[in-house]
Amino acid sequence: MIDQEIVKFLISWINENTIYEEFLLNLEIVALNLEELQFMACRGKCPILAFFSAPNIIYIAKLDFNHLCNQSILLHEMIHVFQHQSGSEMQNVFRENEAYKIQNKFLIDESLKAETIDQLNLKKCRSMQSNVLK
Repeated sequence: MIDQEIVKFLISWINENTIYEEFLLNLEIVALNLEELQFMACRGKCPILAFFSAPNIIYIAKLDFNHLCNQSILLHEMIHVFQHQSGSEMQNVFRENEAYKIQNKFLIDESLKAETIDQLNLKKCRSMQSNVLK
C-alpha cells in the first residue's frame, strides 16, 4: 500500500509547480507485483513500472516509494490523471512529453532540496530502475 502522505505530497507538488491546480477526484492507486502489472499492460514481460487507466486509476509496481525515483513514476502517472480530468485535448505524444518534463523537474528540484551528492534526473532514475525490470 502506498503511503497517503506521499500521495498528498505529490499532489501538492503538482499544484505548486505545474498548471494543474486542482484535486484528483476519486484517484485510485493499485500496487501490483511487477509480473501482474506487465501482464495487464502488455500481456507479458515489458519495460513498464506503471500506467494510467482512464478516468482515475493508476496501476503501479510495488516499489519503495520513499525513494524519489519511484515517487517520480507515481507523479508521472498522476500528471496523466490531471491531464484527463482537465479535459486536455493534447495528443498522446504531447501528454507523455509534458509528463516526462514535469517528472524530470520534480527529480531535479527534490534532489537539490535534499542536497543529494548526485543530483537525480530522469536518465539516472531510468538507469537505476532498469535493475527492477530484469
